Amino acid sequence: LRLADGRAFDSPQFGGGELDRFSKRLADFERSHPIRIHRCSPAEAPAVGYFRFATAPAFRTWCIGKGLEGVSVDYALPKAEMGLPSVREDSVALRMRYSHFGCNVVHEDIAFKPGVDAHAAKMDLKHIVEDMGGKLPAEHGHGTEYVAPK
Repeated sequence: LRLADGRAFDSPQFGGGELDRFSKRLADFERSHPIRIHRCSPAEAPAVGYFRFATAPAFRTWCIGKGLEGVSVDYALPKAEMGLPSVREDSVALRMRYSHFGCNVVHEDIAFKPGVDAHAAKMDLKHIVEDMGGKLPAEHGHGTEYVAPK
C-alpha cells in the first residue's frame, strides 16, 4: 500500500486473519481521514521495497554532495509507543524515517547542519530512545556501526 503522502507499507498474512483485520481497520481509518490510499499491484509491490534500499546510499551521496555529516541509526520503540524521539530541529538539515509496519523498528537517516557534532547528536538520540523504553541499536548494526550490547 502507498499513501498519498509518500508513505508505503506492506501488510503480510501470517495465517491468523491479520490481513482481514488490518484491511478493515485501514478502511475505517480511510473513511474518517482525508487520505488517499493506493493498493499496489503485485507488479508494483517490489518497487516499493527497492525504494527503501535505495534511500541509504542516496542519503550518503546527498550528505557528501552537500558537505554535511549524516548518521544512520536503527532503533526499536516499545510496541505501545506512538511518539518519535525528539531531535533538535534547528540542528537538522534532513531527517528521513522508514520502518517495518507493526514492529516499531525504525531506520532513521539524519543529516546535521554544519557545526553540529554528529556523533554527540547520535548519542543524544540513543539516550532519548532508551528513555522512551526503546533500544538503539536494533535489528542490525550490532558490532559494526555500534558496540554490541553485552
